[in-house]
Amino acid sequence: MHLDATRRAVRPYSRGFLLVVVFCAQSFAGYKSVKVKAEPARSYPFHQQQGTLTIAVDPYDTKEKLKTAFDLKELEQMGIVPVHVIISNDGEDPVAISGQDINLLDPSNRSFEPLAVDEVVRAVVYKESPRTRNPSPSPIPFPRGSGRRGDAFEIETDLTNKSLRDLRVPPKSNSGGFVFFRLPNNRAKLGGYRVYIPGIRNLKTRESLLFFEIELK
Repeated sequence: MHLDATRRAVRPYSRGFLLVVVFCAQSFAGYKSVKVKAEPARSYPFHQQQGTLTIAVDPYDTKEKLKTAFDLKELEQMGIVPVHVIISNDGEDPVAISGQDINLLDPSNRSFEPLAVDEVVRAVVYKESPRTRNPSPSPIPFPRGSGRRGDAFEIETDLTNKSLRDLRVPPKSNSGGFVFFRLPNNRAKLGGYRVYIPGIRNLKTRESLLFFEIELK
């Protein structure tokens, strides 16, 4: 009798425990990664060609367009604008580009540096307001605040994977990634701005190529 009573007492607890586990798993799996394909750079409205290299920039500056790349309404709320940079290398040599070198120029020629991915993660996951300009990376890990989302790992992984860092573009290929900007007063529309892209290198000859400057009309 004692054993049967124990079993009856444990069963309801087990069912309740399973429900809690299922609920937590659903809460932690809320973020959905959306794949973004890099098409040939010449197919985008804003592009520039120099020799065998073509670079395009595609701003995600509307709510509808943001949904096609990021499952994050916080980007718009924080005034963070992702810009997709696409490189088409039609030459015979590989080239390299770094997202950290890319700047945004306003109509008055003021320059805005891209946000580090860590800072975008802070804004989205931990509700910390990002700075307009990107500070030097801190060697101290950023705090895990009380506002942390349950799907923080998935968000950080997706943002990191989609960001444009040190990118090597092989011959006869297309590649790209996102840089993230935050403008004063949470401005989202980038019409009239220019994307300045320096520091492109031919990895075979070790030569630096001319900069690209693409206007967002």
